Amino acid sequence: MSTGASAYFDIIAPQYASESNKSQYISLARARTSTCWYGDNAEYAIALRAAHMMMLDKRAQDNGGGGEISSKREGDLAISYHKGQSSGNSDLSLTPYGRQLMGMRRERGTLIGVTGGRDDGCPD
Repeated sequence: MSTGASAYFDIIAPQYASESNKSQYISLARARTSTCWYGDNAEYAIALRAAHMMMLDKRAQDNGGGGEISSKREGDLAISYHKGQSSGNSDLSLTPYGRQLMGMRRERGTLIGVTGGRDDGCPD
């Protein structure tokens, strides 16, 4: 029996399990995660991405919408914010969930595109 992304999400991110918008994050993560690239681990990868996205959004809300605080200074008060979620994958290193997803990618090896297939390692 296969475990779905929602069940994995509840296990890996119990602090967010009861959030009313959890299913929306899972849907967004599903749209950004190649199920054939991750194979049997696809639902887990989707859960990791959803938790990653939710954590970034929660951090942004907690910091007044500015995103993750990247530096502070007291003299003449200065606070810098990380730019937050990006359209690519450069933000994955900002959360433990994103780093786990990066680890899964490394374990799968380097993706090499082949003529006749899509660029995500999946057949047409």
